[in-house]
Amino acid sequence: MSKQNDTTLLAERQERSNPLFDPKALTRFIAESDDLIFVKSSRQAIWLFPNGQLVQPNEKDDQERTVCHYAIKNYFRYIGIENGLKIEQENRHIFNNLVTKGVGVVNLVPETKAALKGDDQDLTEQQKEFLKINKYKLYSYVKNHPITANYLARAAKI
Repeated sequence: MSKQNDTTLLAERQERSNPLFDPKALTRFIAESDDLIFVKSSRQAIWLFPNGQLVQPNEKDDQERTVCHYAIKNYFRYIGIENGLKIEQENRHIFNNLVTKGVGVVNLVPETKAALKGDDQDLTEQQKEFLKINKYKLYSYVKNHPITANYLARAAKI
């Protein structure tokens, strides 16, 4: 991601809790994936996005579901962060911070009703309502850091 894109991205989205969430990019990401689909039911969903959209693997095999959790790295290409795979491989903490604090994704484990988020992740009203209605228990799995232009520049160098 170029410095101009980093700055533009944040300038346009700085006020939002999840500056890396783009509903149009999410729609393109899921539409172009053979492994993921949008769903209305929480029974197999692995991700809960800030706008309340749920995503699950196209296959319901538990092993496939585990692999699909890592497919979120491909979302970053749709918002202009080309090195999502490299970030995930080389610095899992930065990657998980981008997923939770940046995009606002809550990872779901429907079998145990566990919802995994960042410690300082701002949940939207849609996310809070879904988690409450479906009786998910929240667990923090990453220490969050603010998503700033400097933070994105550091991630881009990975």
